[in-house]
Amino acid sequence: MRRNLSRLMSPKSVAILGGSWADRVADNCQALGFEGPIFRIHPGKAAAGMEGFWPSLHALPIVPDCVFLGINRDATIEAVHHLREVDAGGAICLASGFAERGTGDGSDYNKKLLEAAGQFPILGPNCLGFVNFFDSVSLFPEPVVARSVARGVCVISQSGTVACDVLFSNRHLPIGTVFSVGNQASVSSIDIGYEALEDPRVSAIGMYLESVDDPMALRDLACAARQKGIPILVLKPGRSESARGLTLSHTGSMAGSERYLDALLQRIGVGRCDSLAEFVETLKLLHVHGPLAGKRLAIAGGSGGDMAIASDLLQEVDVELPAVDAETKDKLAEILGDQVSLGNPLDFQTFIWHDEEKLCRMFSALQNGKADLYGFFLDHPNLEAQALKEEHPIRAFLAAARDTGVMAFVASTMPESTPPFIAEMALKSGVAPMQGMAETFRACEIAAEIGIAWANFKPPYLSRRPLKGATRNLNEFEAKQLLSTVGIKTPRAAVVSANKATEMAETIGFPVVMKVSSASVLHKTELNGVALNIGDSETAAREAFRLGAITDELLVEEMIHGVAEFIVGVNVDDEFGPVILIGAGGVLAELLEDSVVLLPPFSRGDVLSAVKTLRSFRLLSGYRGRPLGDADALISAVMSVAELIQDSAQGILELEINPIIVRAQGLGAVAVDSLVRLKREELTCQDH
Repeated sequence: MRRNLSRLMSPKSVAILGGSWADRVADNCQALGFEGPIFRIHPGKAAAGMEGFWPSLHALPIVPDCVFLGINRDATIEAVHHLREVDAGGAICLASGFAERGTGDGSDYNKKLLEAAGQFPILGPNCLGFVNFFDSVSLFPEPVVARSVARGVCVISQSGTVACDVLFSNRHLPIGTVFSVGNQASVSSIDIGYEALEDPRVSAIGMYLESVDDPMALRDLACAARQKGIPILVLKPGRSESARGLTLSHTGSMAGSERYLDALLQRIGVGRCDSLAEFVETLKLLHVHGPLAGKRLAIAGGSGGDMAIASDLLQEVDVELPAVDAETKDKLAEILGDQVSLGNPLDFQTFIWHDEEKLCRMFSALQNGKADLYGFFLDHPNLEAQALKEEHPIRAFLAAARDTGVMAFVASTMPESTPPFIAEMALKSGVAPMQGMAETFRACEIAAEIGIAWANFKPPYLSRRPLKGATRNLNEFEAKQLLSTVGIKTPRAAVVSANKATEMAETIGFPVVMKVSSASVLHKTELNGVALNIGDSETAAREAFRLGAITDELLVEEMIHGVAEFIVGVNVDDEFGPVILIGAGGVLAELLEDSVVLLPPFSRGDVLSAVKTLRSFRLLSGYRGRPLGDADALISAVMSVAELIQDSAQGILELEINPIIVRAQGLGAVAVDSLVRLKREELTCQDH
């Protein structure tokens, strides 16, 4: 059962302990207009008779809802114990030295803090606190400008500085609340997210996460958010870091936890940003319009230069630019004349720049319902009086958007070129005031991805399993036998001693492949342990002698040719559960970096959509005269791997088919090399 955090997050009374940091918190809370009692606690100042100060928590006339603890860690633990005993609503712990990296005895202090707290909610430790503009509460040491917000976004940040960055930004984002959560010893980002979902004033939730320690909890929060109609956006660094840990196969090194997280967020309809600018702009778009129904954009501006830049930037994001239909072209041509080239993006030039009536008719014609979002780019000088002279196009665009009822944004190509009064005009008209062309288009892409995921909602299973312990590898022949139990085709093959290999090659029929056979040899090509396309007995004998010097037993199998090679792999992650990777295969799999990650459950359609994003998928489409490849067979193999993993998830830790050779259409796909790692004493092909 979740704790009620309402007294912590929306207090009616507050107490503030400490010295200079606490002084700043008290000043900020008063400046924001908090109407409840603010109890300042400082023994020295109280003893000196300074007005408004109390000597201790024990001396307070009431039990406060929320207490800011700007004191050292020993005193923090003592104060938390007292607050728990008197049933306060919650505490903010500024002190560090609990469980951060390099704090030595921090873990011991963290344990003491949690023992003192029990179920008493603590924000932090090592956090700056929060600002709640809805209720005019600031328990935050950095200055904030008071603002009246009836509806706005909730920002939750593991970094205090990032929380400040969002608060200090001049991007006209309607902010309702900002929380700095620090170490999350007691109250997590997820906990605050659930509380925010219960507040009807919250339009969207933005989370800065330095780690995702509980993917299942994030998935469940996303499910609840979709039910409430409140989108979630995540900014998480770490794409450039080395993948967590090393695994035995290519699959593990190619996938990594960041890609798993990307796959999870995409499935659960949570947007992911790569910069603070994207984060703020996307939150702004979500605040005004929520998730978009699709990726179709219609863009207009009065500058050929701006629209040319827009055309290039739009190539960098996954959005669609529907062509202007004939009916709309006729309407636009009547208004703009024959000197304007009609397209999307539309450069309508300046022939009607000061004719607000024609501008409104033009924008209304453009806003024809054939796109999911309509945008107008115009930069303004920072001088408000001058900006007022250039207001005709903005007024016309806003009026057209009100009349047509479409989702729309006005944007400046440069982020600093939107004066406050323009942003206010747009927000009052239900139009998003976007800043910066590149981040605007990225925001459109992310908002559309959320909307599409919501409309096709299939949250993944996920499963947390203890994966430590002894493991064992199957040799390639055993691994292929296991694959064959779920209908995946493998070559005709046998494992024999080196002196029997030539005879077996003749039995199977040339051409054949010979490989070293050992569960301890995972990547045979690195040992020069593979001989391909052996066409006669003499070559077979020579290769058998060479390979026999590496291992006593050899795998002899028929040589398979096809249209393209792919990799299908599974890594059972300790947090995400089974993660399936599909990509360009063969010895260059890692070098090509052409792969996609899927989280089960998924359908054949999901697999097809995923593989179509691969550059290598073109090889199955008759590329440069090649025959069409059997894409259905590749999809079937992926579905069979998913079936195998779900049926035996407690046994298989890692599985890789590399490559699976896709043959011509109708001829299937064949797994010609495979690796399987199991928990020791778990599943074998005979047990399945």
